[in-house]
Amino acid sequence: LGGVLVFFVLRRFVPDPFVLLRTMGRIRGLRAQVDSNPANITARRDLARIYLERLRPRAALKLLDEARKREPANPELLYLTGVARHRLGDHESALGPLVEAVQADARLRFGEPYLVAGDALTELGRDEDAEDSYERYVDSNSSSIEGHLKLARTRRRRGDRDGAKGALQEALDTFGQLPSFRRRQQLGWWLRAQLARLYT
Repeated sequence: LGGVLVFFVLRRFVPDPFVLLRTMGRIRGLRAQVDSNPANITARRDLARIYLERLRPRAALKLLDEARKREPANPELLYLTGVARHRLGDHESALGPLVEAVQADARLRFGEPYLVAGDALTELGRDEDAEDSYERYVDSNSSSIEGHLKLARTRRRRGDRDGAKGALQEALDTFGQLPSFRRRQQLGWWLRAQLARLYT
């Protein structure tokens, strides 16, 4: 139990060991493609994704900046750029590419840019805008326990106790409707939602 708690505390700073094992073989091949072909946008995008999974946003951003020189309006590249900047702590500059990403493709990743934008806005203390982003996200991805929980937290900070309770109940109800494999994926957020019930 202690090990599980330590993992949840450090997961923002320490890459998942399963991610390290899963991506170990791909990095070398993608790195060779990137080094040999400056025009290979796909390799840069895929390697940037791996670097983000491995919690290396600075390395990811360098590749994304190179790729966007050739395809500046590519929605996926814009989204990943926003993620990398947000994880580097540059929350304000993360918002621009995230907005551009959903303007180019409103259905991109089932609304994931809205979730990242909500997180960035939360870090900036802009809770009203964060609430709007999280609402847009759960509209696009109603099965996300994370989205409902973050919406509940934001509403609670804004003093909307009833709205927070509603979003939290939606998170818990949604979890019960998910297939078993999705429950396993979102178990950590369900546990956080259960904890949030104690003070909402």
